[in-house]
Amino acid sequence: MTIVYDDKDLVSAYKQKKKIWYIYLAVAVVYVALCVTCLVLYIGTPFEAPEQNIYKWTVWVASCLFVIFSFVYLTIKYQRIRKYYKLVSYLSVGLKSVNNSIFLRYESPEIKDSVDYYVLVVSEWSKKKSEYMDRKIYCDKEKPLPEFKCGDKLCYLTQGNVLIGYEVTGHDDTFVDGQNKPSARK
Repeated sequence: MTIVYDDKDLVSAYKQKKKIWYIYLAVAVVYVALCVTCLVLYIGTPFEAPEQNIYKWTVWVASCLFVIFSFVYLTIKYQRIRKYYKLVSYLSVGLKSVNNSIFLRYESPEIKDSVDYYVLVVSEWSKKKSEYMDRKIYCDKEKPLPEFKCGDKLCYLTQGNVLIGYEVTGHDDTFVDGQNKPSARK
């Protein structure tokens, strides 16, 4: 069975998350140092001196830029790596399921919980309805996309519909022929 995630992925995601957080803290420290410096210089200037406006404007502009930077950096970059780290860490403790299905097609990539995924559609037998049902399996875009052909029989391991491991166990041409007929799919 080909395993998609290993222990190095968790360590790598943790290091990347920590690095991004430390970069944000460094920018915040520079901003606070600038504000404190401007405050000290502002207090040290004579009353109603023209230099006071320079310090005021410096703090106002720096504050606006810091707020914009914080919003963009924390809501886009940091949140995405935090969600990815959360995904990888849950893979080791979450409930997993092993399924046997037939691969149908690839669909356009999606973003789910701030993580980019390739979408694999498989046909899985439903015991409850006694028919084949389409199921979406998500494959991380940072990992190589498995190259399946329509009709490949797969044995795969998932956790929350995220592909963890897979193995091609065979190929079913009769299933592919039946799926291509217009009456077979509604």
